[in-house]
Amino acid sequence: MGTESGFTVFFDGRFWVGVFEIVEEGEVRAAKVVFGAEPNAAELWDFARTEAHRLIDDAYRAPGVPLRARPATRPPRNPKRLAREAANQQKDTYRTRSQEALAATRVENAKGKAVSRRKRRAQEAERRRSIRVAKQKAKRRGR
Repeated sequence: MGTESGFTVFFDGRFWVGVFEIVEEGEVRAAKVVFGAEPNAAELWDFARTEAHRLIDDAYRAPGVPLRARPATRPPRNPKRLAREAANQQKDTYRTRSQEALAATRVENAKGKAVSRRKRRAQEAERRRSIRVAKQKAKRRGR
């Protein structure tokens, strides 16, 4: 199984977002960038030339989300409805997996931030304690 990748730009309701997806070995990895206003072709080329490598690196560092096989269901009787549902599933398939991959990345980043925050608080508490102990010693010595 080879590696597939793609970059999609879409409007999420508030901002224009670009999502880079990598599909390899049965897993999807993704990273996103928020453009804000609708990017034109020149802005996209400039982004690809200057900052795309960071997005690709982020996607490769992101945790993989396994591809799922769709459950077998009985198709609806109306062929137009079947075609409409198939089109919707095809449209949403990668975006949903990408969103899952991005969510997994956010969770991983949050865990890392929590660990560093805990260390920082412990260091600050130790620093305050050492200052307090030094003041107590100085007070006992009459300084």
